[in-house]
Amino acid sequence: MDMKTPTIPGSAASPRALRKLQDLAEVLGCSTDLFFAASDGPSTGQTAQLLQMWLAIRNPEDRQTVFACVREVLKAQSDGHRER
Repeated sequence: MDMKTPTIPGSAASPRALRKLQDLAEVLGCSTDLFFAASDGPSTGQTAQLLQMWLAIRNPEDRQTVFACVREVLKAQSDGHRER
């Protein structure tokens, strides 16, 4: 007999959190799956911490500064892979 897996309250991301995650992924030019990569990516705990910090940034200009920083890190990482 197949039974539906129960949903644990608080275990699913809220629609607001999912929208924020999608916004981040869009700006960074990646899939939301990247935030949950376990093999060589950040842990789920690190992803949750990043989202909490992001939500704590209230000033839009400060958020743009964060995006600029992340873009530079990704660019440097991408350039480093090309040199190999």
